[in-house]
Amino acid sequence: NELWQMDFKGEYLLREAGRCYPLSILDDHSRYAVGVFALARPSRQLVQPCVERCFETYGVPDAMLMDHGTPWWNSSNAHGLTRLSVSLIKQGVRLIFGSIAHPQTQGKVERFHRTMKQEMKHRGVPQNVEGIAQALSHFRQVYNEIRPHEALDMDVPSARYRPSSKAYDPNPPEWEYPEGADIRKVSPAGNLAYRGRQYYACKALGSEWVWCREVDNRLLVTYRHMYIREIDLDTGRTTAVVRPVSPSDV
Repeated sequence: NELWQMDFKGEYLLREAGRCYPLSILDDHSRYAVGVFALARPSRQLVQPCVERCFETYGVPDAMLMDHGTPWWNSSNAHGLTRLSVSLIKQGVRLIFGSIAHPQTQGKVERFHRTMKQEMKHRGVPQNVEGIAQALSHFRQVYNEIRPHEALDMDVPSARYRPSSKAYDPNPPEWEYPEGADIRKVSPAGNLAYRGRQYYACKALGSEWVWCREVDNRLLVTYRHMYIREIDLDTGRTTAVVRPVSPSDV
């Protein structure tokens, strides 16, 4: 539970129901599949309940590794934060995004998907979402509890995995920033007011409180445990900072 990987396998074209997007969430160390879901589309509305179900069942990981795909990454805001990724931050999860066009970063979940594809091809791909959901449920059970894994010395993932000690909180408390910190509220449009001007912060953080610190005429913006934005107060240019860090590291 130090790191989970989350990714879509791709898509299946179905004769009866258009498309299906299998979503996988894998524990990096044990390779245990904490969740495999058949979704009609890769949207936050469908993905977030799946993530929360995994958190309710297995607890919350320290970090989550994802690619630059929908719905956890948003290229339009120049940083990638989406409402789904913000919800992960609220649970104390550290976000890690792999390199663009470099699937090797998520090699374990990619290998998991390769095994899934082979199994589905062998048994035949169902032609509706419900059928795929049943097939994925069976595959997950076999993968976790029956199929030996060479990287685990021929053990099975369920023998190596234990739920996280960090419980899921459906109503996470407000973040306690340091005493005396300059705390400001991001507007619903994602802007931040400072020195009488409006600067873009992040739309996904609309109506959230952030910590602002001025260093060498730059404004450093932190949301909870994540440093998210650097603003040049001379030019007004805002620069996204992709790597999450704790405030003590800045």
